[in-house]
Amino acid sequence: MKEFALALIERQHQFFVDETIDNSEHVPAIKRIAATAYQYLTAKGVSSEISTKIRKELISHARKLFIKGWMTPLDEDEEPPDEEEARRTFDQLLKKKND
Repeated sequence: MKEFALALIERQHQFFVDETIDNSEHVPAIKRIAATAYQYLTAKGVSSEISTKIRKELISHARKLFIKGWMTPLDEDEEPPDEEEARRTFDQLLKKKND
């Protein structure tokens, strides 16, 4: 299940990159995928502790992909990308109550 959920996270990230969707759409989608994986696992009898660990791993993987993408300089960038700003942006959007 974890591998399947990681594949979903990676596919969502690729969609984010390819379709240039906004950060405010992408991060909530990641949050929904991780929450759905958690709900599915607990419904199938997986302990809350293990389900929570997997949910956190999915979000961590998505954060790494997000930061990696953020750090890729664009031609129109006037300043170099800031890794801490990327992490802060992801985490702020993750904390928003939008679903």
